[in-house]
Amino acid sequence: MIGSVRIRPLRSDETSDPFGDKGEPFGDDGKGGDPFGEGGGSDRFGDDGGKKGDPHGRKGRGDKRRLPPTRRLAYAAISAALSVVMITIAAWLPVTAAPLLITNISWNAAMEKCGFGYGLMSMIASVALGFLCSAANVAVLVLVAVVFVPYSLLCYGLSRAGVDYKRALKAVLRAVIIAAFGALEVLIVFKIAGALTSVGDYVSIDGIISFIAGGNFALGYFAVTLAVMVIFILVDLIYCYFFRRVLDKLK
Repeated sequence: MIGSVRIRPLRSDETSDPFGDKGEPFGDDGKGGDPFGEGGGSDRFGDDGGKKGDPHGRKGRGDKRRLPPTRRLAYAAISAALSVVMITIAAWLPVTAAPLLITNISWNAAMEKCGFGYGLMSMIASVALGFLCSAANVAVLVLVAVVFVPYSLLCYGLSRAGVDYKRALKAVLRAVIIAAFGALEVLIVFKIAGALTSVGDYVSIDGIISFIAGGNFALGYFAVTLAVMVIFILVDLIYCYFFRRVLDKLK
């Protein structure tokens, strides 16, 4: 029955284009070939518009496939530039938490809108440039590298898993995770601070913690850890609120 086969003529827009979307290295055709995992068919994070692959029913949260690569690069570059400015402000002005929290929001907005790879490039570039601009302030550099970079990655993972403060059970789960992260950060910062203050004639970090509880180191460490856990949960609430507002404004 070969004679009944209808041959459709080739349209002008179906011609072979060496620079077309199918040759796009960043995978804007929703198919394979994306080194950053932005393809549509095998998105394990479920960014397929709330279809079968999305267990949380999120409808195109980041709209990554709708953005051309030029806009993604522009978002990543703006994120890196803003983060460098915020790290420099935190290093040279008497404000630390707010600028670095803005840095976190900037990094994660780039990850959500453009993909994890673009956000990671923005993070690496901004941290490297921030270190060059703020090398004199060791405390801020330690906070950025040890606290805020891991916190940003943790927030991205929780966001992809749908763990937020919109429902009571998920809110409790996120608070527990953030509190545990805060306790771990206290231990890490304590070890780093102890190593730094042990060199030269610096005040002992152990003495500072013991002084908080009237000479009892264990009680002082517990008090500091508990306070940091509460602060981290409050900061995470603020982060989630402003991050969602920023993400909604981005086109």
